[in-house]
Amino acid sequence: MIHIGKYTSSVINSKSISKSGGRNTLRSSIVVNKEAKHSKVSVNCDSLMLDDQSNSDTIPAMNIMTDDCDVGHEAKIGRISNKAIFYLMSRGISEDEARALIVSGFANPVRKELPLEYAVEMNNLINLEMKGTL
Repeated sequence: MIHIGKYTSSVINSKSISKSGGRNTLRSSIVVNKEAKHSKVSVNCDSLMLDDQSNSDTIPAMNIMTDDCDVGHEAKIGRISNKAIFYLMSRGISEDEARALIVSGFANPVRKELPLEYAVEMNNLINLEMKGTL
């Protein structure tokens, strides 16, 4: 993202889900020019890893040429909590369904932005990928 003018803003949201040794790398690049005073930048990276072999890296590059701006970067990387799985299983949900429910909740902000047909396919894909694989 390149900010050239005054009072500009940008938001970069990244979500990734890795399993079976998958690897995710987010390389974001932000430039705020000297003239881009009062600009606001927000970079968020959320990663969910479904096994111990998967990895996630966040590599931000920020070139800020003015002091008069707000720039933030946040990265959250985690795994599915055994406590969360146990809690859902204690409520009568199977382990596979519990994992799929957690992954589905993680992906929900993305799903909300998709057209209905794609959101339905995303749900089907999550359920298919999570069934009996963990």
